[in-house]
Amino acid sequence: MAKPKQNTEKIVVYVTPELLEFYKEEAEKRGLNISNLVRMILTERMNDKK
Repeated sequence: MAKPKQNTEKIVVYVTPELLEFYKEEAEKRGLNISNLVRMILTERMNDKK
């Protein structure tokens, strides 16, 4: 298993199977893993609020 990056924290989020499948497919289309896609979405949302 890969080492966690410095200055990061782990969170656990429960989603429906449909939501998980949707974002797995979206991540695959973009050449990302789901963790990177979710991090990207959260970062974009945060930047939009600034």
